[in-house]
Amino acid sequence: MAIEKLNIVPVKLEPDSDSTPTSTSCAPHRPVCVIQATDLKISFYPGVKPHIIQTVIKELNHSDS
Repeated sequence: MAIEKLNIVPVKLEPDSDSTPTSTSCAPHRPVCVIQATDLKISFYPGVKPHIIQTVIKELNHSDS
């Protein structure tokens, strides 16, 4: 069974000036981070905590071993 390498793109997370998302905004958000492999794509959007992204990356690396 071939093991696919994950493409991890480095991103810079900008601090969020307002920690609560506004429900009045109708514009779609652009992802702040996208992790893509052959069979999956994970997108993180504004407001995600950096430790969530780090945990997902660690789990993906752990399951890859």
